[in-house]
Amino acid sequence: MQTTLPMWLEHPEHGSLPAMRLVDCVFALAPNGRILHFHVEQTAIEGAADRVLYRLTATAPHAERSRCQIIPPLVNAFPRPA
Repeated sequence: MQTTLPMWLEHPEHGSLPAMRLVDCVFALAPNGRILHFHVEQTAIEGAADRVLYRLTATAPHAERSRCQIIPPLVNAFPRPA
């Protein structure tokens, strides 16, 4: 049985947000319920035994990302803070 580690995005304004990755997109659930959309090249990825952490960097998304059409997950799919 394979289990998925909880994912979190460190956001400069909102702090640690529950996150999900689909293909090269990183989605995070903001406190107001809005789903934020970033791409892996905009983050530094840190893996640990109990979680995956995405930290936003100053790197801009690739130019072709302007046409990104990945549909974000539903809000109830995001991990809940413990």
